[in-house]
Amino acid sequence: MIASSSPTVYQILCRECGMVGHVGSNMKPEFCPICNAADIISHSNLFDLTIAHIDCDAFYASIEKRDNPKLEDKPVIVGGGERGVVAAACYVARKYGIHSAMPAWQAKKLCPDVVIIRPRMSLYREVGRAVREKMLSLTPMVQPISIDEAFLDLDGTQKLHQASPAQMLHHLQKEIMAEIGISVSIGLASNKSLAKMASNQKKPHGFFAISSFEAESWLAPKPISILFGIGRSSVSKLNGLGIFTCSELSKADKFTISKILGNQTEKIKELARGIDRRPVAPNRETKSLSTETTFRQDISNFTLLEAELEALTIKLSDRLKSVRLYGTKVTLKLKSSSHQTITRSLTIKSPINMTYEIFEIGRKLLQKEAGKKASYRLLGIAISGFSDRDDNQILNFPSDEYLKQKKLENAVDKLRKTMGKDMLKTGRQFTRDRRQRLKRDSFAKR
Repeated sequence: MIASSSPTVYQILCRECGMVGHVGSNMKPEFCPICNAADIISHSNLFDLTIAHIDCDAFYASIEKRDNPKLEDKPVIVGGGERGVVAAACYVARKYGIHSAMPAWQAKKLCPDVVIIRPRMSLYREVGRAVREKMLSLTPMVQPISIDEAFLDLDGTQKLHQASPAQMLHHLQKEIMAEIGISVSIGLASNKSLAKMASNQKKPHGFFAISSFEAESWLAPKPISILFGIGRSSVSKLNGLGIFTCSELSKADKFTISKILGNQTEKIKELARGIDRRPVAPNRETKSLSTETTFRQDISNFTLLEAELEALTIKLSDRLKSVRLYGTKVTLKLKSSSHQTITRSLTIKSPINMTYEIFEIGRKLLQKEAGKKASYRLLGIAISGFSDRDDNQILNFPSDEYLKQKKLENAVDKLRKTMGKDMLKTGRQFTRDRRQRLKRDSFAKR
């Protein structure tokens, strides 16, 4: 008689009744032994995993649906307009094949009834900060990677919270839904790469766990595009070599694939086996801040481009001031009517964050390009090379002109903050807004 193998002890967390326990079984449990709910998380190492990835589900679109319940069952995209691209698509819209970065006209073609909503970035940033604060209530080891997602290292926090990381994350997920009104998906694993992939497995409002013990076999049949840290271009080139799965990538000849992956070869081969040595880094620096706009109609006139640049610069400066950052590199971005992207940069010695300083540099870069008599569909401005201080004031003897400009801009900022951002406008912005109103009125009369 052959003895049966010992049953696996599964650690269980019920997402319905909150039950936490252990079940010995030869098959992975599918129902809660207390309330019989099917919505359970069961894993042999569930309470031992400490690295999490939290991702807000269809973030921008979810906020819009939260604020307008009439949109709940409708296909919704945020961004786009007549000339732009989709910034976010809700899960209803995704059923039609719509996805982020898709041209708006293509989304409209796939789903003529899609609701297109103009982005409200200040609101999205506010909600993103609220979600971030919830994460920080669990651990200071939070590494944001965008406005709506972050890694968390929960190692050593069980003693503080008297609960496992899995339990804490479950409570956090429910709290975000109840208090902020949006859903998040959670990946819990033994490293960042696995956690990132896990959070994408059960969307929306998902919770998925992967341990290092099962990682290699779980990854083996998966397409290499699933890996966190490999770009689309590299995926396409590797596919051209006949490498499609993580198993094939992990076994591929190092010399052959190094022509594509360069000095990242060994690291990516490890990722394909579920190995990721990168720590959660809560103090990762922001590398750049930017803002851009896509025009309804191509613009070639310098005066019109200049007014759009000033509007973008005001937004960029506001963001820099809000986080007390100064930059030394200003980059102008243009996309021509033929979709050619052009970037022009200028690096200066002293860090800046005032609107007038950034605008003057951006304007000079714009003059050089606008003089070529081309038409543009997109304009953007970015700043990088950050410092947390104003060297004009600290290291140099500031000129009277600089002090006068700084005093004026600070006064304008204060008035805009107390009276509203639209209360004070430059002549360029007044003319720009008037022109846009006339265009809208003209379009409405058609």
